Amino acid sequence: MKKYKLVVFGDPWDVFQVAHRDWIDDPNVTYISTFRPGGLLGQLQRLQFNPKINSIFKIPWKSCWNRYCLREIRGEKLCFLVTGYWLRHESGIQLLPYLRRHYPESLIVCYFQDLINTNIDIYSHKIIDLNHIKKYSNLLISYDRNDANKHHTLYHPTVFSPIAINPIDTDDLYDLYFLGYDKGRLPLLIDICHEAKKRNLRCKFMMIRVPKEKRIPCEDIEYIDESISYYENLRYSASSRCILEILQQTATSATFRTWETIMLSRKLITNNMSITESDIYDAKYISVFHNLTDFDWSFVASNNNFPGKNPFQDAIRPKALVHFIEEQLQIDIEQA
Repeated sequence: MKKYKLVVFGDPWDVFQVAHRDWIDDPNVTYISTFRPGGLLGQLQRLQFNPKINSIFKIPWKSCWNRYCLREIRGEKLCFLVTGYWLRHESGIQLLPYLRRHYPESLIVCYFQDLINTNIDIYSHKIIDLNHIKKYSNLLISYDRNDANKHHTLYHPTVFSPIAINPIDTDDLYDLYFLGYDKGRLPLLIDICHEAKKRNLRCKFMMIRVPKEKRIPCEDIEYIDESISYYENLRYSASSRCILEILQQTATSATFRTWETIMLSRKLITNNMSITESDIYDAKYISVFHNLTDFDWSFVASNNNFPGKNPFQDAIRPKALVHFIEEQLQIDIEQA
């Protein structure tokens, strides 16, 4: 039986360029990160797609760019994997009906890597039209279990490719690392920072865009006006024994912080209590807490005694999602 060729409509964001690296480097997979060409053609497209202009007058023929993106795609047995970046542009580019018209024998899988109701259409400024997406999809998958149940979709966690990162040049590892926006988390971080200092633990906390009048001095907290690159974030993670995660959303599934710690063979301490029900949970690698009173400082201070690498690494690679799609659609997909 001839295998299906996988075409991934991915994401240009540097986080996904790392997470999807297995697909990007796979010669059997076509990875399309953006519909925007370079040069003068790209400038023309930016004008045509400008949200402000389109709020006054809807410029037609946006779907013509689908032909440009798919100009080298041939064959009948194709499996299209469409991610949220493209679905947020769907009211303009109309990618899904284009795929159905021009590749009638293909299979279309739509995959949300954010909570569905947080995906706002770029042009309508409303929540994306889920009924429209379902109409053209063979499979609809959410990365979040509760969101999948809410919207009657399938569930599969996000994926992450292996990473090779050089740690930050430092004499010693940080004991605890955090990078993020305030979102009400600063008071807890201050308390954690002070408690860590009492225990002679070395923290690296970077808080992004905290107004100057709200910045509370603490030796191990650095206030920065703009976020660092994702590569630098990974370097700090690789230079730390334990990564701190404080969730402020209603999401219940594992986050990129979880995947980063797995691929870097680091430890994670998180207030995401639902992770204890996950297939990738192991108390040797992940500790959960409600507040500072049940914060496990011995977990933070202990060395990472991993047997070579975290055993869950293969379970979160992109090929795991491909195998899930194969099982659901009863097909075989080419991959390296």
